[in-house]
Amino acid sequence: MNITNDALDKLMGLYHEHSHEVGSMLKKEYPYEYENLKSTDCITYVINVLSYAFEQTNNMQAVNKVRALGAYGTKLANYLVEEQNFKAIYINPDIYHPNDSDEEHTYSAYVARNKCTYYDIKLKYQVVNYNPTSRDDLSFQSINTTKGTTPLDEISIEALSNVEFGFGVSRGGRHTWLFSYGKVYEVHWNNVGADLYEASPLQSYNWLSGVIVIPKEQEVYLENIDTLGCYKI
Repeated sequence: MNITNDALDKLMGLYHEHSHEVGSMLKKEYPYEYENLKSTDCITYVINVLSYAFEQTNNMQAVNKVRALGAYGTKLANYLVEEQNFKAIYINPDIYHPNDSDEEHTYSAYVARNKCTYYDIKLKYQVVNYNPTSRDDLSFQSINTTKGTTPLDEISIEALSNVEFGFGVSRGGRHTWLFSYGKVYEVHWNNVGADLYEASPLQSYNWLSGVIVIPKEQEVYLENIDTLGCYKI
């Protein structure tokens, strides 16, 4: 089974043409103004893309699961890993000095290294320290003050930039998104028109840490990335 091409086609199709859609929060606030537009948001984008891709392979069981678990980003990611052979990659631009000073990122990095999980999602790889916080940044002095500047890892992020398709989860499922060739693709639920969808480089993505799950066939691009130490083949 190879769902990458179909998933990528749907991802890009919606990104480039979404005149029929409006952010779910905006539609909720102005139901009559947008009554002819379909409601969408970050997880709806994910569900639309993944369900379409599985439909093309006639995997209706997976389609139904994607739709059923769509409201729970981490559960959906875990299902893809456990039942559809996706591979999970922990991401974090700086595991010691997050530029928002939130210790969630340092804690999730610790759990990833020691337990190979992210909110119960079983991890195989990590791509971290691809955008270290500058020593001059105020956030650098907020936590882990005894740690020096985090060394930059350019090799892992370069490998990840070759991945054609992935599904991303941030903040334990509070936000979900899609990934392709180094960019995050997401929907803003309070916008419409040109501002509804956005693509941004992973290196500068402001949600910082999280996980990307990728189809098995995309794993070939990660051959030069070490697996996490506690991962069992």
